Parts: sequence; structure tokens; C-alpha cells
Amino acid sequence: MTPIDIPTIERQARELRAAEIRRLHGLFAERSVLLLRLATDSAMTGARALGETLRPLFAWNPQTRSAPLNVSLEPAFARLNNVVRSLFSWNPQERRS
Repeated sequence: MTPIDIPTIERQARELRAAEIRRLHGLFAERSVLLLRLATDSAMTGARALGETLRPLFAWNPQTRSAPLNVSLEPAFARLNNVVRSLFSWNPQERRS
């Protein structure tokens, strides 16, 4: 009967455990970067959409109009629709070039 080399088995077990922990840390870091990138992209898209929505409020020109004022909520609804769609339309898969 061959003797069991316990210190070698323990050393190999520690090496395997360390390799598995490094692999899990790599996966966690990779997914964290992806999630942070997607969240940042969504936040920037929302900020741009909010800026486009607020731009007419700060672009008011006090000069007299040559054409009559056309009051319509359709452009506001279109902008709101674009804002909502841009916030919820990101794709977690990598984008193709």
C-alpha cells in the first residue's frame, strides 16, 4: 500500500481554491464593468433627452412672431416618448460596429 501524501494534497487543494477564487473575481469584475457601462450609458441618454426637453424653455425669443403661434401637445408627447424609449431601450449584449 502506498502512503498518502497529505501535505501535497493540501497544497494542490489550496492552489485549486485560489485559482477558482481568481476566476470568480474576474467574472465579478467583468460583469461589474458591463453593468456600470450600461448604467452610465442610460444615465447619459436620459440627461441628453432631458436637455433636449428643457432646451425650448431656455431658447425663448421675445421678438414678435411673424407666424401665429400653433399650440400643440404633439411635439411634447413625441419628446416624452423619445425620453422614455431611450431610458428603457438599452441592450445588455455587446453592440455591433
